[in-house]
Amino acid sequence: MFRLLVASAFAGAVGIANIAQAEVIAPDTGLQTVLGAVNVTVYYHPVKAGYEVVTTASTDQPDSAIRFISILAPGQDTVISVPRGVGESALELHLRRVGDHLEFQRPTS
Repeated sequence: MFRLLVASAFAGAVGIANIAQAEVIAPDTGLQTVLGAVNVTVYYHPVKAGYEVVTTASTDQPDSAIRFISILAPGQDTVISVPRGVGESALELHLRRVGDHLEFQRPTS
């Protein structure tokens, strides 16, 4: 039982640490980041159905831009993932709607 409590406390502390590292994006304010060779821009705008999140990704190659548009309700999240080489984990940008704001976490590696 003691081990279970310690494990639960540790898991909770890790969860709190992840939340504390999240950054907040204001509505209609862009976030720019680079995931490997991919340039990513994200912004959102409140609409009746939720938060309309617009993500544009491109490389330095002409005509490489693609755009994704999604609607996030409170508690929903999405991940922008850029694959890397064999045996390497993908670079991921996590976006989460928390109440009346949008949080994001950049990749740690």
